[in-house]
Amino acid sequence: MAILRLDDFEDDTIVLHFGGVAGSLDAYTLAEALIGFADMARAISATVDPGTDIEILVEATGPGSYRTRIRRIRKDYGGLLAVGGAVFWGIVSNYIYDNYVKNDPPPQVTVNADGTIVKTGRYTIVVSPQVQTGTEHVKQNPAVHSGLAKTFAALEADDKVKDFGITGSINDLEPKFTIPRAEFPTVAQRSLPPDEVPQSRSSKKRARLFVLKAWLNHAKRKWSFEWNGEPVSAPITDIKFLDQVDRREVLLGAGDALDAEVTFKQNYDKTLGVWINDPASYVVTKVIRSVSRTP
Repeated sequence: MAILRLDDFEDDTIVLHFGGVAGSLDAYTLAEALIGFADMARAISATVDPGTDIEILVEATGPGSYRTRIRRIRKDYGGLLAVGGAVFWGIVSNYIYDNYVKNDPPPQVTVNADGTIVKTGRYTIVVSPQVQTGTEHVKQNPAVHSGLAKTFAALEADDKVKDFGITGSINDLEPKFTIPRAEFPTVAQRSLPPDEVPQSRSSKKRARLFVLKAWLNHAKRKWSFEWNGEPVSAPITDIKFLDQVDRREVLLGAGDALDAEVTFKQNYDKTLGVWINDPASYVVTKVIRSVSRTP
């Protein structure tokens, strides 16, 4: 797993990498993507360095479908910015990466003298405490994600853009990390704040259910099955299948199984950060086929 630092940007610059065939990036795509990126950067600046107005300058281009170096400066007058470039662009990069992996399993996070180490997705990310704290703050500002969504909506609309990456130098052989085209919609989709996350949801899966106890009629009683080694009780609402059972067109014996679609509810456990199936909610909504026990 690659180890990346997102807190080592220099000269208050960042490089955006647009992957694809060299010279294939449409000018309108680039313009819309850069406007969205600039909006996001300004919203982040307003969150972590309030009262400071900044400009985002495109300085240079480089290899790839297109690479552009972006610099942050104080607007209208000189002087130092309160939040240094390494921290600021680290927050920007960390925020983008966080939206890339937001649907992955919960990351492994370690905090030590070197900073915060986050193991998730394809990479192990190392960021300073200032970057991690700043990233958590900017997540609360809807304008930040609005700018990010604008960038990735523009990239998704151009099928010649194959990936998007972030790096520190325009001459780097590879970006620090890349986001493949297939993940552009994921990045653009806004994550709900914790107080807006739904606490329950419906789910449907295809399953092989081994029959332990059957009710060979249209009664709404729950059959007993084994699913992935666990006992499950569920009624069958597939009328066509139940009619076939009534007419003895389908014969079931001990050890036989059903390939079926199962719907059920899930409840979110905030402590564990996972969705847990509600065992009382299982319903077999469609039987695809019966499977006889192997002798």
